Amino acid sequence: MVHGPHAGRGGRRAVLDPRRADGLRLQRDTDGTYVRRRFTLTREFQLRNELPNIAAWLANPDLGDPRHRSAALSLSYLALRSPAGRFLATDAHRLSRTGALVPGTPYPQSRPGPLRGHLQNLGADPRAAAAFLLSFGAQRFLVRGRRAPGFFAFSASNTYPLQFHGEHLPLRESRVRLSRSQDALGAPRLDIDLRFADADVDGVVRAHQHWDDHLRRTGTGRLQYRHEDVAGAVRHQLGGGFHQIGTTRMSARAEDGVVDGDLGVHGYPDLHVASSSSFVTSGQANPTLTVVAFAVRLSDHLRRVLRA
Repeated sequence: MVHGPHAGRGGRRAVLDPRRADGLRLQRDTDGTYVRRRFTLTREFQLRNELPNIAAWLANPDLGDPRHRSAALSLSYLALRSPAGRFLATDAHRLSRTGALVPGTPYPQSRPGPLRGHLQNLGADPRAAAAFLLSFGAQRFLVRGRRAPGFFAFSASNTYPLQFHGEHLPLRESRVRLSRSQDALGAPRLDIDLRFADADVDGVVRAHQHWDDHLRRTGTGRLQYRHEDVAGAVRHQLGGGFHQIGTTRMSARAEDGVVDGDLGVHGYPDLHVASSSSFVTSGQANPTLTVVAFAVRLSDHLRRVLRA
């Protein structure tokens, strides 16, 4: 099986109390790491309501649509579309934010709009564009140490797209096969058949319903849906993102997976797999930190075994 954290927007917008706006920007913790606030679920609430692991956050409007009327967003869009764009962001993120479809992802995150509209936004507020260029440009490209990973544009109406990462539940129909085509080195490519179940869609919809209830109950905001068929909009947005995992699932028995609790392949005590491919389920977050933890844990295990 192959699976991975899925992502999307699904037609939801968050309308928040303007007094909460300052808490939405990227912030730095005690050691200078950039962090941002997200909507999540407590472990107890998740288990009690049988919800998937999921997180959501307020996002910028589509960069490519000049109707956002933001000089900063239009400047970002034009910069990513320019020949210099390849030096400003990775290809996958640059293409997804300028209207190109990245294979295997639920995006494009942006729809390309007329250049005239973006130029009008810059002309209407050149000071805002210059201030953004100086502040974010310095934090992103000129500082030493930790650099700003992104930026957040405030909305005059306090209405923001709501983006999510959700757990992709294991599904046997999702498969990876060797392709007949080959790469530049002559190795077979992979054909990835990534599928989603109704439970994936249902979990996303119910999680957003709980967040909407919480915002309304506390008087801090509400969620708006741009589509009557919310489940259909969510399903249309589902995609594997950039972190497909699986195929060497961890299990207690050889009949249920490939590796054991120490990442050793069942039946082959001298063969181990340190990879996100051993994850039992995807979770919602990027898997890199967990992969590193697995590798450190495996090194400790092998050291104990070799000493013995």
